[in-house]
Amino acid sequence: MFCNISARGTCRALTGASAPPECSGGGLGERIPMAWASGECGMKKLVFSCGLAMAMASFSAPTQAAIIVQTGLVGGSGDVDNVLFTGCTAITDTTLDNMLQGCLNTDRGYTINFTADENIVAPAIGQARIESADGSGFSQLLIDPVTGTFSKLQLNIDASADGFVTFTGVPGGTSTSFALTGSGQNFFTITGENFSTVFLTTTVDIIADIQQIRLGTGTSVPPGDTVPEPATMALFGLGLLGAGFARRRRQ
Repeated sequence: MFCNISARGTCRALTGASAPPECSGGGLGERIPMAWASGECGMKKLVFSCGLAMAMASFSAPTQAAIIVQTGLVGGSGDVDNVLFTGCTAITDTTLDNMLQGCLNTDRGYTINFTADENIVAPAIGQARIESADGSGFSQLLIDPVTGTFSKLQLNIDASADGFVTFTGVPGGTSTSFALTGSGQNFFTITGENFSTVFLTTTVDIIADIQQIRLGTGTSVPPGDTVPEPATMALFGLGLLGAGFARRRRQ
């Protein structure tokens, strides 16, 4: 009998007429000897070798970081800053009808470009928000800091009808579609990368306005880095636990 570790870290016992007890890497490129005890793989070696090999298998198949979109104000708003459209000190271009430039409440020199598929304005009365100049609505918006990146975005889409929205981060890729309701607020929190831009697109022209826009410029997962599979650290800990168990038995 021997233990087989598959490429995905599954450990199972296989029988063989005269096969020596061993642990097969199953794609790991190595075979790990096992102790023979009463016709079965020795428990102390099984815990250590199988646990460690499973952890190695998990490390070899990491999950790539990507855009994360969640409904609501996830994690609160203590790590983000309000976007303003007045009092900014580094505005560079006010001539494009379909683009607005804003800044952060605590950093008036941090300039963000907002570009839409319609002519847009930021009304002078009330909270900072973006709406179409003719009141007919718009369906696309690109959020693009002039310099730097952002790791968290919160906003509230005021939709004039029910529909859907998707978000595309650079880096990070495109999210799945999220439902919008035309009878209430639609808060979203976008994280997962250090974004240079985030682009949102909705059902045609249902955005009455976008308000309560907040950016967090802290560091997220660096682009191109990887996130270990959720079970990786638990499996690696299992291997270390087995090592300690085997060491105590020898003593």
